[in-house]
Amino acid sequence: MKLKHKVSFKIREEAVLFDNISFTIDNFKNQDFNRLIENYIQKSPLNKGEGWYQTDWQNLRINYYPNQRKIKISNSLHKFFNSEIVGLGTFNHNDFSFEQVNETINLFEDAFNRSSRDMKILGRFEFGINVNTQSVKPFDIIDRYQSIVTTATNSFNLMYNKYGKSTCKFCSFTHYTVKCYDKMKEMGVTGDNILRFEITNHSSIKTKQVFGKKDVSLEDLLDKSIWNNCHNTMINSYDSIRMLGFPCDGVSNYTKSLCYSFATLNKDYKRHLNKIIGELKIAHDTIKNSSSNPHSMVREGLINNYQKLILN
Repeated sequence: MKLKHKVSFKIREEAVLFDNISFTIDNFKNQDFNRLIENYIQKSPLNKGEGWYQTDWQNLRINYYPNQRKIKISNSLHKFFNSEIVGLGTFNHNDFSFEQVNETINLFEDAFNRSSRDMKILGRFEFGINVNTQSVKPFDIIDRYQSIVTTATNSFNLMYNKYGKSTCKFCSFTHYTVKCYDKMKEMGVTGDNILRFEITNHSSIKTKQVFGKKDVSLEDLLDKSIWNNCHNTMINSYDSIRMLGFPCDGVSNYTKSLCYSFATLNKDYKRHLNKIIGELKIAHDTIKNSSSNPHSMVREGLINNYQKLILN
């Protein structure tokens, strides 16, 4: 008999930290898989041949390899919570708090009959925050993101949908990608202006670095210090973005922000711009941090919305 879960739930369409993830459990035997199917998923898995069974539990993709005694699970924790635990459907543009993440992992421990410390995080691990940008369209802000400067300068690139339009920009690094997009357009729904700022780790190397641990598992998501590490990583990435101003900033400061943030221009005229780099940085940072500039609401939202998640 499938278990029912009774929870309180409030939609605020503003904040979410953890989302897409992939993890594995070793020493997972046939009786464990049969128990999962019979008591929770309640539909027959597909036999993919050569010792491989596949099934979906709501939005989660589950692959079981009996010969290896290994099971792999991937996709959005948040969508799973909304669909399986709350029964609202497979969406992820509302809150997903610390308490709700705990609830999701507790269900996994029951269903897989394992401790969360045995659920090892693999390559993909995604975390981010949704920010309500009020009357400003998210892409009007995102389109001004030019580059992220760390030990090197990495440019933002446009990502196009099937209609040839873009509401997203991304900045790629070796082990992770910073991605910013209009969340409601990505969902294909209408509503508030929601900007999504997220980081996707492509390997456990980066996740281990963010967590500050040699071994990473779902148990770590029950530790608020790990949440703080992820949030600090996001803030550091956001603070490293160089961006264009808005027309309200005036031609002079707008031009200075362009010279400071546009990687190709900065490279082509490096010798000339280095002479006034201090002046360019002051103009850029003034624009970025001004309370009258739409950029400021993003950083403020990244901080305030995180506090709502961690305290609930």
